[in-house]
Amino acid sequence: MLRHEFLRTLHEVSRPRAYFEVGINDGRSLALSRVPTVAVDPAFKVVKEVRCDLHMVRATSDDFFAREQPFEHLNGAAIDLAFIDGMHLFEFALRDFINTERHAHAGTVVVFDDMLPRNVDEAARDRHTGGWTGDVYKIVPVLQRYRPDLILALMDTGPTGVLVVLGLDPANTVLADKYDEIVEAYIQPDPQQVPDVLIDRRVAMAPETVLKADFWPRFIAARESGDAAELTAVRTEIEKVLGEAPDVPLSLAGWQPDPRPAAPKAAPKPKAAPKPASAAPAGGNGQASVSQRLIRGAAGKPAVRAAGKKVVDRLPDDVRQLVRNRVRRSLRAGS
Repeated sequence: MLRHEFLRTLHEVSRPRAYFEVGINDGRSLALSRVPTVAVDPAFKVVKEVRCDLHMVRATSDDFFAREQPFEHLNGAAIDLAFIDGMHLFEFALRDFINTERHAHAGTVVVFDDMLPRNVDEAARDRHTGGWTGDVYKIVPVLQRYRPDLILALMDTGPTGVLVVLGLDPANTVLADKYDEIVEAYIQPDPQQVPDVLIDRRVAMAPETVLKADFWPRFIAARESGDAAELTAVRTEIEKVLGEAPDVPLSLAGWQPDPRPAAPKAAPKPKAAPKPASAAPAGGNGQASVSQRLIRGAAGKPAVRAAGKKVVDRLPDDVRQLVRNRVRRSLRAGS
């Protein structure tokens, strides 16, 4: 199942009242929404038909969340579904989640894109491939380690997997409080250290496990009623469904990249030393200049000398005298 097919079905089964998207790009995922929507991207170019009450913001997500009322367009509607597919760097994705959770509720579903890079090159922070996930896959071990209260479901979707996150808590500040510590530990220079279980998808489950689960009607009812006790009960049901899924996902909570120094930058090539100016010959030593060689060559050819004299005679007095002096010096130097 491809990513957009998964998202389309998730919209259908989760029935969000409002949708939020980070990373609009060409609008393919945005076109799936049918509810009031806010989307942010500093350089979007929508080419798909959009059929929802939409407010697009051309800005970075950091600038968007810094606004006093970033979701004013929703008129108080709760964000029930969010898709994070912005800058493909781990720290950006982490901040997007921290900021989104602050505006979410216990019944919000968040989806991250590009959680399953297919190789180390595709996971590089410095893009040098066609397909590119960047190092946002680190969201998986970080959430498992720092936020064990969340429900995570890693989906084996094409081309590069998605992560479904449930059980959000807007009052939880662990990720914000530990942000500097997390960034220092998990951001490392290329090539990235990607766990093999992500590349070979041993931690991912079939998308149908979530999309066809029986808990959705009960989840929607509890979400819309705001019944905290019922949401807790549904959470238990969700955890049971995911826990009984074939190939129970492995935990990456204990994984983090080995610290290593950044690769030294190549030293700039030294500039070529300027060539020394040719020294004027002295006392017949050294190589004569081109003009001197021409003068000497003309010295033994009367016809050439006569032609040159006619040219010199036509010059202004001061220039004519300068040329004659130069010729005399050249002839003396070669004698």
